[in-house]
Amino acid sequence: MDGSIPEDPGKRIDGWKAIAAYFRRDRSTVMRWARDHRLPVRRMPGGKQGSVFAFERELAAWSLTPDRTDAADTSEAPAPDSTAANAAADPAAPARLRRRPLAWIMPVALLGAVAGGAFWLGRPEPAPAAGMRPDLPADPAVAADYMTARDDWARRTPRDIAQAIALYRSVIRRDPGFAPAHAGLAEAWLVYREYGETDDPTAYAAARKAAEQAVRLDPNLPAAHRALGFITYWWATDAPTAVAEFKRAISLDDRDAQNHFWYANVLADLGEHAAAQREYSRARLLSPGSQIIEAEYACSKWQAGDDRLAMRQLSDLARRYPGDATIHNCLAWVYISGGDIVSFAREYRLAALARREPGLLHLTERLDAAVRADPATAHRVLIADARAKIARGSMRIRETPAFFASTMGDRDELVALLTEASNLGETWLSASVRRRIGARWKDDPTIQRLVRDISPPPLTAPL
Repeated sequence: MDGSIPEDPGKRIDGWKAIAAYFRRDRSTVMRWARDHRLPVRRMPGGKQGSVFAFERELAAWSLTPDRTDAADTSEAPAPDSTAANAAADPAAPARLRRRPLAWIMPVALLGAVAGGAFWLGRPEPAPAAGMRPDLPADPAVAADYMTARDDWARRTPRDIAQAIALYRSVIRRDPGFAPAHAGLAEAWLVYREYGETDDPTAYAAARKAAEQAVRLDPNLPAAHRALGFITYWWATDAPTAVAEFKRAISLDDRDAQNHFWYANVLADLGEHAAAQREYSRARLLSPGSQIIEAEYACSKWQAGDDRLAMRQLSDLARRYPGDATIHNCLAWVYISGGDIVSFAREYRLAALARREPGLLHLTERLDAAVRADPATAHRVLIADARAKIARGSMRIRETPAFFASTMGDRDELVALLTEASNLGETWLSASVRRRIGARWKDDPTIQRLVRDISPPPLTAPL
């Protein structure tokens, strides 16, 4: 162990435990590296045998040196992930990426995917505790891009979210072991569904891939679990698993507003209004003034059956934030719940303009023309569009078109859609949709039976 001190040593790391945490390894591993592979660890002058320290810059430089990293990691090195493998094969890739530092490699050291399943290879290292997880990538340029991606994601415009996706991908290419970037990419894809130009299958597939990689890198990362909860609920329609994922995220970080906010949305959709109110309140306390939380909170009033309050709050929000697609989309649902397809078409068009998605804009043009021709049958444009999406796999269940048929009094279309859903074993999680259809057709035994067929079993776990 060299006793000389560099002119600019950087941050000092004291003790074997902290040095091990830097590399995300156990104490015995880094002690072996110091003994056998010249890891730059120093002893306190005159201190006890275990009193050691190191400088962060020297540790980083050591990990980047090929002869040392290769020697130090021969017994425990993982198979490289696809990003790093591609970089290694690409002579134009930056040298820093082809020669990955140990800090990037460690989180995936013992996890491999075989035939679609995850299998442990060798002795698993413990996941980093929350206090040990790095907040930012070590490279300042990569860290700056990561922070910009987070800011872009929060702004929720199509351009900003597209830029966030590009930045997250760039961060992952340069630091593939940084789990929060994978989780951020997953959440960017999930939001891009609503604000950008992508379809659900594309967004959900990309989000699941990124979220699962984040969990492989760091099983205790809250953002990864809430992303999986979102995907599992809104795309896979598996409420018990989704609830478990959100509860896991909250147990890992109770002070993250996004955990509570997305869980509140799920609870509101399930009809668990008291629990949803609790989570919305927690999210609002943790993130005061959030436009998106305020919008979804107002929408939850409609889900709870208070259409008048929802209309008042959402209309006020639309005046304050006229370019917000979520607000106009929620207003559209409130209007069509009362059979007002003219107002629905207006709000739907405003939501489409905010998203600037060509396919959605084309649909609103067709809907506007149908409303001008005959408002009583205009909803069939929406049903035909939904059937086309189901046929090509971009819509999973018939819940939304059935709701439109119900609110517009179109029994033939409603029964057809419910029958198809029942025969295919669909589960409709939205308690508000099921309740409103049931109330609208309370004296129709056929519709009552079909609604029961597509209803999920009650949740048994506490919320």
